[in-house]
Amino acid sequence: MDKGEAFYLQKQYGKAVECYRKALDAKLNDNNRALCWYMVGRSYTALDRYDDAKISFMNIVNLYSNTDWLPEAYVGLGDVEFKRRKYSEALKQYRKSQTESFMKRSGSRVLLKIAKTQKNLGNTKEAQECEKKILKDYPRSLEARLLMKGGSSSSTKVVKAESTGSSKSTVSTKSSTTSQSSSKTTASAPKTKFAVQVSYTPKQDLANNYAAQLKKKGYKAYVRKGSKGYSVLVGDYATKSEAQSVCAKLRKSEKNDSYVISL
Repeated sequence: MDKGEAFYLQKQYGKAVECYRKALDAKLNDNNRALCWYMVGRSYTALDRYDDAKISFMNIVNLYSNTDWLPEAYVGLGDVEFKRRKYSEALKQYRKSQTESFMKRSGSRVLLKIAKTQKNLGNTKEAQECEKKILKDYPRSLEARLLMKGGSSSSTKVVKAESTGSSKSTVSTKSSTTSQSSSKTTASAPKTKFAVQVSYTPKQDLANNYAAQLKKKGYKAYVRKGSKGYSVLVGDYATKSEAQSVCAKLRKSEKNDSYVISL
């Protein structure tokens, strides 16, 4: 499993599949077996082998529905159908993932996928409702920050609605905001910095290897030890906007769920 994770992080998806399939021959508990099938499915998706990916995710649905990986399997199935441009089916799968516990930890990610799917189906109103829910229920998530930067039609409407009103009110609000922003900058700028968390693993050697790969690509990557594992972080940014920009780039190039953290 460790080798499979290393190969996946290196984007050697074919080798990752081989390692995870070998791990499935060993005696594993249901949660680890589900994890292996999930990573096999993700690897096949990255290789555009959608039928194989679908079979892998369905193994979790059919055999390991009692594990925490069931919602992730539905997201994986949704991604497969989305890539196939079967948006109605993708929407069904994404919605199946929306259990209470999964939404607490990954709700913003799923809702953004649903919003994108609704847009491709031409359901603009439904897409905007999803985006507004992200802004309301997950205001600190990466997805919310991306929407606030103008990544959707609904976020633009929210900004316009907030700026509507009398000129006196606008000036007063602007003055108050400027004053607050100024005091925050003076008080916290020297202390608060931001980084992008790219990966988290219980294995220090895997974290070190991945950080080294990112350094070769020009990123200021390093490893930070946590209570249960090791985080691979990128950067030491003075502002959230800088970190968010790098985070978006890493999500696209590394095909992962990087997110911004405060240092």
